[in-house]
Amino acid sequence: MMTAKGLDYEKAGNGCLGGTPTLTMQDVAGALGMADISREAYLYGLLKYTGDKTVLHELDKLTQKAVIFFALKQGWKEPFPDNKKRSLFFFLQVGRLVINELVEENICGTCGGTGVYRHKKFVRACTCNDGKRPMKKSELAKFCGVHYNTWCTKWHERYTATVEEFQKWELEIIDALAKKLSNFQKN
Repeated sequence: MMTAKGLDYEKAGNGCLGGTPTLTMQDVAGALGMADISREAYLYGLLKYTGDKTVLHELDKLTQKAVIFFALKQGWKEPFPDNKKRSLFFFLQVGRLVINELVEENICGTCGGTGVYRHKKFVRACTCNDGKRPMKKSELAKFCGVHYNTWCTKWHERYTATVEEFQKWELEIIDALAKKLSNFQKN
């Protein structure tokens, strides 16, 4: 029901009775606006579930700050101690990668996220195995402006930890909307 921009595979009959109610993008946006969630989670939800790209600039800045605070909390040193501007840009890029990974979920282009490659003449398991194809470490390093070896030895593990930390936005949204729906059903 949260994928307002997705296809409705459960339409029943002519849509009069039965089936799963369809939520519009406006319904999702309104529910997110009424939910008791952080600003970052709200903007993330608008981007992921309604496709509202107008929130990107603000989400970009908030995510950069959140990545820096997370790095400080973990005791990480900045990547370029002699160049503050370059370090800030690095954390901005890490934040952008986190947003991309959480919103796009790295769906494999070959199989469309199914894990099965369908050709005109045959069907086989896709090389991605699970329908996801993460960016290569070399692409991540280049995007963030660090050397590949530095990325592999120091920053890739930290990037993965950062993505896991920011998956809490998804949980925040789910918990808040579940509470709103249960309150709505009681009334």
